[in-house]
Amino acid sequence: MLLAMMAFIGGAAYSPTNYDYLTYRFPRVLHWCLDQHWQWISTIDVRMNLSGTGFEWLMAPLFVFFKTDRLFFLINFIPYMLLPGLIFSVFRHLGISRRLSWWWMWVLPCGYCYILQAASAGNDSLSAVYLLASLHYLFLARTNCSVKNLVLSCLAIALLTGIKASNLPLVLPWLTTLFFSRACVLEKGISAMMVLTLLVAATISFLPVALLNIHFTGSYSGDPHNKSRIELTNPVAGFLGNSLQMAKDNLAPPILPRRVDWEPELPANLKANLLRDFPRLDLRWGELQIEEEAGVGLGIVLFVGLFIVTGIGARVADPSLIAARNRQALWVVGAGVVAWLAYVSKMGSEATSRLIAAYYPLLIAGILVMASLDGRIVRRRVFRWGGFLAMLSALPLLILSPARPLFPVEAVSNLMTMCHVPVEIVARYNMVYSVYSARSDALQELTASVPPSEQTIGLVQAGNDAEVALWRPFGTRKVIEVTPEDSLEEVKARGIHFVAVSQEALTIGYHMPITSLMAKWSATLVEEKSIVLLVRVGPETWYLLSL
Repeated sequence: MLLAMMAFIGGAAYSPTNYDYLTYRFPRVLHWCLDQHWQWISTIDVRMNLSGTGFEWLMAPLFVFFKTDRLFFLINFIPYMLLPGLIFSVFRHLGISRRLSWWWMWVLPCGYCYILQAASAGNDSLSAVYLLASLHYLFLARTNCSVKNLVLSCLAIALLTGIKASNLPLVLPWLTTLFFSRACVLEKGISAMMVLTLLVAATISFLPVALLNIHFTGSYSGDPHNKSRIELTNPVAGFLGNSLQMAKDNLAPPILPRRVDWEPELPANLKANLLRDFPRLDLRWGELQIEEEAGVGLGIVLFVGLFIVTGIGARVADPSLIAARNRQALWVVGAGVVAWLAYVSKMGSEATSRLIAAYYPLLIAGILVMASLDGRIVRRRVFRWGGFLAMLSALPLLILSPARPLFPVEAVSNLMTMCHVPVEIVARYNMVYSVYSARSDALQELTASVPPSEQTIGLVQAGNDAEVALWRPFGTRKVIEVTPEDSLEEVKARGIHFVAVSQEALTIGYHMPITSLMAKWSATLVEEKSIVLLVRVGPETWYLLSL
């Protein structure tokens, strides 16, 4: 409850700063709402069109009615409060003892990827709620053979895939559970309600996005040429790279005095092969676990390890602590492991540990099912202390989170200076917290000179820029992407008189200096600003041109 209250305060006090949210998730909602319909958006940031839309369709009505993004954290926070009950229900139906399920219903939601996103606009932790809900209702349907529970389960698994395509393998454990509930399905038969449910489920799943991707790009993923470098062709490299990625993120201490890079520790041949077949591999530890990269975290991993060690020891020292295994549960959690293997063999992202947030409950349940421990085990003091420490390890992250700090940032900076903390540490501290505090409106300095009457602003971007600030004030201004290849007449025909230009886009994408673009468009330079959007990238030059 303490952690949940702190998460709520952070979400209510700060605007969302999740970088994916700022670059393409909220901008796509702004496009839809301003144009009053869905559309395939003309943009260099293809993620606006290719990725799942489940979270965005929850954002859209909130934005339409309240014209602000400050309420979006509720989309994560309310489902987060449902996690304990869902975990208890699913774990109990998988044959895990009542006492163990009771402990895990409190410990697991304190995993870093869940608690840090509880007040965020990220869309990973919500996936875990949908998966657990789909299994919960399916288990209930098997118990009382209720059509309502079958319908809710079907809708939940569809919503899971609608959030993001990386959740698609998790349909396998749901189908496995459905197979064991086949008696109920066959008894109810094919009714009008079930047909309607399947149609609605198809509509709210990833299927519409996949069909649109095929129509516009020729591939269900929307990336037929793998320009994002996220699709892997070598399953062995995928398994090894993702395993290293997960180990790196989930074994990292919550707080470190400095950054650590583990990549140089890899053998030369292994490193060369991995970087070739897994180009987005990132084995660096930051000073603090943040929501964009956090997994369940070190506290949960150590708590799981405690169960593994105890399970092995109990078989020798105290066989009475061994419980009978649920054979059907073994099939369900085994399907969860197969789903995870399918993901890691095909997807190669530096953010694997948070992207698989929906996979962790089944993976941990699988360990508990295999350990098959009696609930009396948690009466031991080591488990009580282990559980509390696992939960409390998330506490400093909530307080220190750069996205939503719950302490006086400036006062601490002054205190560090007075205490003669090394200058580089203070500078790094100030840089991180200042960037996050301004990130939701990072381009405001650049656009301050744009008259309020201008309802359209052009953007030349590199493909990963936080463009949300250009849309302010929300509901009255529209951002239209243009390229240096467009003529002045084409740009002006769209009602654009001011254009925000990223120097990175000009340098990398078009190999053109700003002076050449100004000459082509007969533009004048209104502003030139050095802006930091990402701490790891540092200052980037931005221009505001007047046509």
